[in-house]
Amino acid sequence: MPDPQNQGSSTTSGSPSLQEGLTQFLKAKAKGDDSGNYRRNAKRVITRWIDWLAQRDIDDFEQLDETVLAHYAEHLRRRVAANEAETTDGGIARSTAWTYYNTVSAFLGWASKWGYLQENYARAGLAQESMPARSTSQQSQQQFWTPDQRTQILNYVNKRAHDAIDEKGLDANVEVRDRALVAVLAFTGVRAAEVFRSEHDNRTGRQGIRWRDVDLDEQTISVLGKNQQRQSAWLLEQAIPAVERYRTISNPPTDDWPVFPTRHAPSLYQCARTHLREVEGEDKETVETILEEQMVEEVLREYQVVPPAITTTGARSVMKRLCEAADIDVPTPPEGPGYLQLHGARRGIGDTFYRMDRGTAQDLLRHQSLETTKDHYSYIDATEGAKRASEMLDQSEDGN
Repeated sequence: MPDPQNQGSSTTSGSPSLQEGLTQFLKAKAKGDDSGNYRRNAKRVITRWIDWLAQRDIDDFEQLDETVLAHYAEHLRRRVAANEAETTDGGIARSTAWTYYNTVSAFLGWASKWGYLQENYARAGLAQESMPARSTSQQSQQQFWTPDQRTQILNYVNKRAHDAIDEKGLDANVEVRDRALVAVLAFTGVRAAEVFRSEHDNRTGRQGIRWRDVDLDEQTISVLGKNQQRQSAWLLEQAIPAVERYRTISNPPTDDWPVFPTRHAPSLYQCARTHLREVEGEDKETVETILEEQMVEEVLREYQVVPPAITTTGARSVMKRLCEAADIDVPTPPEGPGYLQLHGARRGIGDTFYRMDRGTAQDLLRHQSLETTKDHYSYIDATEGAKRASEMLDQSEDGN
């Protein structure tokens, strides 16, 4: 990776502070084609964001995650609400809120390319969904899985899983897991943070769903919703065969086992070593002997040590790999993310149902009110309204 010192960082090791990162970011923009006006506006917006973070004792990249960005989004949403209520000062327009957010997102995107962040957390579904609704034109530009894309990715993971089962039988765990993961995203309307583990949120319900949370008979998954209450997310019938077959092949030893456990070897070994030392009382030499003689997954199962679930970052990596292998046509940066995003599945299934029945879409997405659902899919209302108005005008003119 290039030396950050070349862009003006005062740090000699590790990540720079957010303020130092801003200095590097602005210097990088000065070398490119961005106008001086863009740099001035970016400096103003990001400096205010850094000041907002400082009030919460956050001053470096390592303290950032999607929860922090979700709180910032909620802060912007409150300012928009204040503006629209016209009862307090300090409010901003929706377009201004999204300008601020997108500017911060550009900064975090740059930071992730330099390795200061694992990813651009401003693009996470939890953070973006906490923002105020966009204008109609903005909403229609958000990525969502189209019916064709959903069919294409499902066809790919289905064939891949079938081929792996034919070849490897019960050892086709990875392929069957990936098919179940895509099916859960495609046919539940869940948020990624509700089913995968958040790296920096240790609350129960943010550590990945467990098999005890999945009820195939009732077609539901118990999740910790955005309102911090347990909710029953719908598990549509189209997803059940993939999840059921995955449970059979993965054969979880306990109901507390993650539905989607991590395959990150260092995390699994750390989990096993900690249990063997602290719970089983084994010395270091014995622990290493056990891990040399057995696969780490077998050790975890034998001692019923529950492994961590896959993180949202890990799930995004899975989708990137699958979309590339399936040759899914998704715009690449800067026009698009280059893969089917986790939250795009929720938007996509919501779009499909909203066009058929508004109330069903609301129930599937677990929105507290239909107005919330309408805000998210107002571009559909606008398009359908324009078509109806055009038809009415044609009928009126034909009658004259």
